[in-house]
Amino acid sequence: MKRMAEYAAGSGRKRVAQNILRLGSNVADAETITIGRDVFEIDTNSAATAGNIAVNCAGNVTPTLAGPLVVAAINTYNTQRLVAVQIATGVIVVYSVEQNQGHGAIPCAETLAGANNAWDAAAFYGGNPGVAPQTLISQRAAVAAEVTEGNAYFMFPFTVVAAFCMVRTAAGAVKTWDGITSFTGQRVKMDNAGASDWAAGDILVCLACG
Repeated sequence: MKRMAEYAAGSGRKRVAQNILRLGSNVADAETITIGRDVFEIDTNSAATAGNIAVNCAGNVTPTLAGPLVVAAINTYNTQRLVAVQIATGVIVVYSVEQNQGHGAIPCAETLAGANNAWDAAAFYGGNPGVAPQTLISQRAAVAAEVTEGNAYFMFPFTVVAAFCMVRTAAGAVKTWDGITSFTGQRVKMDNAGASDWAAGDILVCLACG
């Protein structure tokens, strides 16, 4: 029915930077988690170091209990427009809110002594300030020559990094087209290499992102 062409390697799309903090065992009082200029301190006795951001873990030092408290502290008190999300017990993703601002390699550190308590990397990774994304959708009826050739083309006013294509009948019903979508430069190609093809008069729909 439809095909999604994969993102091209090294595309200019914006990507937020991130890092993953893993808590594989218990945390302890006075241990710290550093993200850029923010230092979060595990606090079990209401005596955090001046200047640090206390993470109140009194009686809650296991990964199951401490993890959500670390997430809450980061989301409430960080000064760098970051977001923390716990995706599994003891697995916390921290990422930048703003793609333009947060793509840099924000340094990360910790003094967590427990086994498997650590950041995945020494700094945020995967970010790309990129360029402003563009998205356009185009549709038209297939002509007989395209059926003969087995290919149809769409041109866009930007370099395509992702494309989604589908086929409808002239009456609007979605067809079970199973050809291949590919793109090069500003061009998207839909081919009829599958078992179910589009025919003359069918509506070809192409959504492209740049």
